[in-house]
Amino acid sequence: MSLYADMFISKWHLITLGLILIAWIALIAGGYDKRTILRSGGGAVLLLYVVSTIPIAAITHGAHKIDESMRSELDRHYQDRVNKSEVREDIDRLAVAAGAFEDDGDTYDIRVYAGNYSSSYTFQGSLTFTTYDAQGQVVHEKSYDNVILAPGEKKKLDNYYTSGTFSTYRYTFTAR
Repeated sequence: MSLYADMFISKWHLITLGLILIAWIALIAGGYDKRTILRSGGGAVLLLYVVSTIPIAAITHGAHKIDESMRSELDRHYQDRVNKSEVREDIDRLAVAAGAFEDDGDTYDIRVYAGNYSSSYTFQGSLTFTTYDAQGQVVHEKSYDNVILAPGEKKKLDNYYTSGTFSTYRYTFTAR
């Protein structure tokens, strides 16, 4: 299991901090002696941090795994294009990867990533992205305007939820 910093310190830990403050204030307001306050307060800190970090870490780890998976899919997709000798110009060094991840049984989280594999060309323009079902029918089409990809940059462009998944996708970059 890979570890990430935001598994252990994130904005969600502010809730834990609030609960810890409430526990300390309650111990002080209860009139307990210093030893009891320090021992019980320290236990509350440890317990609340561990209890809140477990679900936060599980959710964060899943999000990081999806991100890593999409970035490696982007690399694989670009490498396939290179192997087919489809890379001739700077705009051909751009790639898109999309993935459908089941969210809760009835919906899918569709993620769209784009990458610029050029070492010097900065892309500025638009991207038209279309997904198709197994019969070749359009499932979803979206246009992204003002896309800027620096040399070597890979980033998530979008994610949206849908009731179905897709079989394949196509995309077209248009430079300004």
